[in-house]
Order: sequence, then C-alpha cells, then structure tokens
Amino acid sequence: MTAIRGRVWAFGDNVGADDGIIQFSQVPDLGSYDVPALKAMLFVLLDPDFPQKVREGDIVVAGRNFGHHSHPHAGVAMRESGIKACICESTDSAFIRKILNVGLPVVPCPGITALAETGDALELDLAGGTVRSLTSGRSLSFRPYCEGMLQVWSLGGLAPALRERVAAARQPGGELAAEAQA
Repeated sequence: MTAIRGRVWAFGDNVGADDGIIQFSQVPDLGSYDVPALKAMLFVLLDPDFPQKVREGDIVVAGRNFGHHSHPHAGVAMRESGIKACICESTDSAFIRKILNVGLPVVPCPGITALAETGDALELDLAGGTVRSLTSGRSLSFRPYCEGMLQVWSLGGLAPALRERVAAARQPGGELAAEAQA
C-alpha cells in the first residue's frame, strides 16, 4: 500500500529547513536527535501554535524551494510530530533524499498549492504518482517513487532498508551467499 491520506497544513514559498521547518541554530545537540526539542520548534516561525495543532497523519503542502539548506533534523522533527508526507511545488534532490533517509517522503508536484490549502484532505500515492484532493476531487500527477525509494519509505528510513537488503543478500541464493560460495 503506497497511499497516504491526511489533513493538509499549507505553507508558502522559500520555507527553509533551518529557518522555517525548524530553527537549526536552536538545535541543542547536533550529534543526535533531541526529539522533544525538534518537535517543539517545528514550523513555529510560520505558525507559533503548530506543535500543539499538528496530528498524526497530517500532510505538509508547501510552495517553491521547500527545505533549502536541508538537513535530516527537519525530517525527524516532521516525522516525529506525526507528519506522513510533504508535497511541494519544488525542492532539491538533496532535501528529498535526506528527509526520505529518515523515513519521510517529500514529493515535488507543480500546481499543488492551487490544489490544497490548510484543512483540506489529500490522498497521495507514491508508487502511482498521483495526488488527489479529497476535498475538491481534483488531482495532479508527479514523478512516482522508484522501488528503492518505496522500500526506504516503507521500512522507515535508509538504515532499516539497508539492514533488510544485507539480510536478504546473506540468505541462501542471495548475492553475499553466492559470493561466499564462489
């Protein structure tokens, strides 16, 4: 199942990872993820009450240049606050990968800010490359996630996906098992 349904939180253009999603200069320990601190600062520069209003299963919709100055702390803050996906007008591939590596999908989809606003409901299909407003019924297409990206997302991040790949390779008939026999 690659569909995600949720309530929308809409933000505008140029929301940076370090000065909009969270306040990177206020992160207490860059060597680890201080989850309570990250959750407390999530989107507060855009909506001071956001940490109290966000719910499990919510979806972030953002404008152009979402997540610039990317780092994984922003993804951890969103994921741990219950956000299930981010869909934006545009972002860079580094942000997509860094945030997916902690288990949160980010999807660029031109036209999304005209499709959804705060409070609407969306359904996003990562494998099918579609997003549909459950509020208006309108839909858009985006580049679907490839199999490897879907695996990283479904397993909750890159580390669990790599553990699974290594375990599979060690099984009889797996790549590592075949190399050991050669």
